[in-house]
Amino acid sequence: MIKKRFRRETFESYRKELLRVWGLLLAIGVAALVGTYLLFVEPPPPRQLTIATGQRTGRYHAFAEAYRKILEYEGIHLDIRETAGSSENLKLLLDPDSGVSVAFVQGGAAPSEPPRGLSALASVYREPLWIFHRGDRSYDRLTDLVGKQLSIGPEGSGTRTLSLRLLEDNGITLASQAEAGVPMLGLPDQEAAKALLEGRLDAAFFVVGPGAEPVQTLIRSEGIHLLSFRQHESYLRLHRFLTTATVSEGLFDLARNIPPESSTLIAPAAALIANETLHPALIPLLVEAAVITHEGGNLLDAPGEFPSPRNLEIPVHPEGRRILTHGQSFLYRFLPFWLASMVDRLKFMLVPLLTVVFSLLKLAQPIYHWRIRSRIYRHYQVLRRAEQELSETAEPKQRAKTIAALEELEGKLGQLSAPLWSMADIYQLRLHLGHVRRQLEGEPSSQGEGAEKSERGPSSEPEGPSSEGEVGLDEGEARPVREAARSGEREALPRREEGRSGEREVLPEQSSIRPKSRTSRDP
Repeated sequence: MIKKRFRRETFESYRKELLRVWGLLLAIGVAALVGTYLLFVEPPPPRQLTIATGQRTGRYHAFAEAYRKILEYEGIHLDIRETAGSSENLKLLLDPDSGVSVAFVQGGAAPSEPPRGLSALASVYREPLWIFHRGDRSYDRLTDLVGKQLSIGPEGSGTRTLSLRLLEDNGITLASQAEAGVPMLGLPDQEAAKALLEGRLDAAFFVVGPGAEPVQTLIRSEGIHLLSFRQHESYLRLHRFLTTATVSEGLFDLARNIPPESSTLIAPAAALIANETLHPALIPLLVEAAVITHEGGNLLDAPGEFPSPRNLEIPVHPEGRRILTHGQSFLYRFLPFWLASMVDRLKFMLVPLLTVVFSLLKLAQPIYHWRIRSRIYRHYQVLRRAEQELSETAEPKQRAKTIAALEELEGKLGQLSAPLWSMADIYQLRLHLGHVRRQLEGEPSSQGEGAEKSERGPSSEPEGPSSEGEVGLDEGEARPVREAARSGEREALPRREEGRSGEREVLPEQSSIRPKSRTSRDP
C-alpha cells in the first residue's frame, strides 16, 4: 500500500509550483478587481449616441455630420435627429425618454433660469443675429421696427426665442404688433428671405453663420439693408451669453465692396449642450470633435477662438472646462479612446488596487515557500505510517516491500530539482529516510545472528594455550598472535618460556621486526 502511494507521487518542477502560486494570487487579484469594478466603477460608454440638431439645411446638421465621422473613427455611432431648432432641442434634452443626450443649442434659447440637469460642453461658434430690412436707410435700433411686418423665425427655433427676448427689451411684443395690425410671422429662413425680396416683409430675423444662403443672398441684394446695433454694449451687459461681431466693409466681396459699410452685430454663441444621460467618458471625445471641427474659425471667428468655455448661459461641465483650458489628458492624447476611457474610469480604484497588488506581492514568497515545504514535509507521514505498519507486523515480505518503497522514494528525492533554499529540508528528509531504512534493515540481521549462535553452540576451538606457543596468554596477548599467524609473520611474535625464576618473554632478532624503511639502531 505504501509503495503504491509512492508511485502515485509526481515530482513536478518547482518552477511549476511557483507558477501555481502566482496563478492563484493573480486569480484572487483579478477577482477582487472585477468585484470592485462591478460595484464601484461606472459601466463602459455606449457605442451609440443621439444628437439633436435642427433642419437638414442648417449649419447644426452640417456640423453634426462632421462630428459623426470623427466619432465613427473611435467606434461610436452618432445618430442625428432633425428638429425645428434650438427650442425643440432643449425640450428633447429635458425629456428623459427622448433618447437625446447632446444637442446644439443657440445662445438665448434657454430660459433666463437655466434648467437643471443640463450642462454645456463648449461654445462652438458665433451665430450673429442678422436683421435685414427694406427701406431708404439702414436702421441701428430695434425700435425702428415698430409697426413693421416682421418674421422672427418658426416655432421651436432659437431665432424666434432670441428675437422675442430682444424685442421685448425694446417694448415690442407679439400683442403690440398684433394690435398694430402687423402680427409677427414665423417663416423658415428660405421663405423669409424670399418674402423680404418680394416686399411681403419689412424685416426678417436670422440667427445663422455668415456663410448661410439667406445671408449671402440678402447682403448682395439692392434695397436690402443690414441693421447695425448701435446699443450693442448695453445688450452685452444685459445678456451675458451675447458677444459682438463686426461685419467689416467689403468682407463678402472686396471688388464690389459688399457690404458697403461696416456693421456691428450682436451674436449669441452656439453651444454643445448635454444632459445627465451622456456618459462621462464620451465628453472628451465630443470636445475633441468640436475642437477639430471649429478651431479653424470663419469670417467672423478668429482661428483658435472656438470652442470655448465662455459666453454660455448654461453652466459649463467641469470636464469640458478642463479640456478646453488645459487640453486633453495624457491618456486621451496617447492611448486609443476605449483604452483611455477604461483607465480613466479605473483611476479611482488606483489606490486600493495598488494596496491589493502590494499585499499579494508580499504574500507570494511566503506562500511559495510554504507550498514547497509542504511538498517535502508531507513525506514524513509516509515514514510514520511505515514505522507503524512494521511495528504491527513482522512479516518479512511486508518489511521488504516497505524498505523497497523507501529506497525508491529516496532515489526520487536525489533526482529532485528544487530551489537552493529548500535543499536543507530535502537533505534532512533524505537523512531521515536513510535512518528509517537502515533501522528496518538492521532488525532482522541482528535476530539472525542470535539464532545462528544458539544453533551452533559453544565454540569447539580449545580455549587453552595453543600449540604454537599461545599457552598462558590472556585475551589481549592472544589476539595479536592470531593476527600474526594469519599474515605469515609468526617469527615476529614474542615467545614465553617458563623457568624456575618465572615467566620471561623472549623477543626475536631486533632487525627482523624493524621496518625496512628505517635505519636499524643497536640496543
